[in-house]
Amino acid sequence: MTETTLRAAPQTEAVELARRLAARTMRTWSLIAYEEPVTAIVAELVANAVRHAGTPLELRLERRPGGVRVEVRDRAAGMPRLTIPAPEDEEHRGLFIVDRFAAAWGAEPVSGGKVVWAEVTT
Repeated sequence: MTETTLRAAPQTEAVELARRLAARTMRTWSLIAYEEPVTAIVAELVANAVRHAGTPLELRLERRPGGVRVEVRDRAAGMPRLTIPAPEDEEHRGLFIVDRFAAAWGAEPVSGGKVVWAEVTT
């Protein structure tokens, strides 16, 4: 099992930092074919944490047998929920995108906040 972690402040710059880390990690792990779905998931989950939680966050990428797990931990108690955006809706697409790219995803309360996770099958 291999993993990498990023801790960030709740600022929009965290999304780009997380995206770059995810892309670099997929290349390091020789999983270039999965770079797009993993970076899309990372960007959406980090953006959601910045926008909705507004607390320091932690991104964790974990390589597991048969896949990659993405976890974003923040200090907010509110759990995310999937909404289906209307075609003209320019918001509320984050978890919709995660749902399309991930084999599975969910959220779990943890001490001091929550973890939102997604898994990409390799």
